[in-house]
Amino acid sequence: MRSIEIEQLNAGMKIAKAIYDDNGRILLNAGAVLSFRYIDKLTSMGIPFIYVEDEIVGPLDVEELIHDRVRIQTVKALKQAAENVKMRAEIDIRQISDMVNSILDDLRGVSNLIVQLMDIRCSNMYIYNHSVSVCILSIITGMALGLDELKIKTLGMGAILHDVGKSLSEGPEHTLHGFEILRGNKTLNVTAAHVAYQHHEKYDGKGYPRQLKGEDIHLFGSIVGTANYYDNLVSNPDQNERLYPYQALEIIMAESGRALHPEVVKAFCKNIAPYPVGTAVRLNNGDIGVIISVNKHLPTRPVIKLVANNVGILLKTFPEIDLMLEKTLFINEIINEKQRQDIFG
Repeated sequence: MRSIEIEQLNAGMKIAKAIYDDNGRILLNAGAVLSFRYIDKLTSMGIPFIYVEDEIVGPLDVEELIHDRVRIQTVKALKQAAENVKMRAEIDIRQISDMVNSILDDLRGVSNLIVQLMDIRCSNMYIYNHSVSVCILSIITGMALGLDELKIKTLGMGAILHDVGKSLSEGPEHTLHGFEILRGNKTLNVTAAHVAYQHHEKYDGKGYPRQLKGEDIHLFGSIVGTANYYDNLVSNPDQNERLYPYQALEIIMAESGRALHPEVVKAFCKNIAPYPVGTAVRLNNGDIGVIISVNKHLPTRPVIKLVANNVGILLKTFPEIDLMLEKTLFINEIINEKQRQDIFG
């Protein structure tokens, strides 16, 4: 499978990952063939990209970090929480806690815990899906830092609710709103409230709302701040602003010790695939291939199925090479969808 911008879809392409509507009902299941009508529908829903099957190398399996059912239920719970906040009613923390437990259960069951797939988001549900992704990224980072189970659960609660203040205001004051909303809930660990308050603070003291610096920022605030920053980079609804994972990771690493906590950055980057399965790449020798497997311990050296030579001519057979073994080869660039269609037709 590979991700593709909605603007670059063509009728006849086959869906590789199920697409859901605003209510969590399947709109298009994996295996469905796109028509112009479906493409128009996806465009009207504000979905920026989807996953399609690769016409050249065929189906590629990627292990999901959490089940679609868990994501859908969590998004519904977050939407209800936002509505409660707007009505000045109390958030059902037990419901949110149950969903974080489900996320934790799913993550514990993943054999190769590395982030590859992005979730497919409708524009009007973006904020809730963003919160789920930030929760997942934060929990995985907490695991990499060796946090115990109780701390990881608290971190997950703070992460899933980090933007709850946006129910009242989209501006910088959402951090204070979030803190006040969560601090007033007696069933929630107050640390979660501080995550909402501090996730826009920066390691160098140039963040907001209090310009906290270095270790004055709670570790969980630093973790969620890093996850929030990364997810905004790779999931921006504007395709001109949205980055590939390797580009976003370069920015995250460049901000280590400046905006972001260096130890958090180190742990965070361990679990992100810079070149996810399905990505078309050009090697330094000019050959073109598709990522078919990512090495958890060295994700920059994946397994690649070669599909074309250095002048773009399709190979008769598609040999696999492991960059862990091919020491002189490295990924030179990503082949975007336009380039891909120019090369392969």
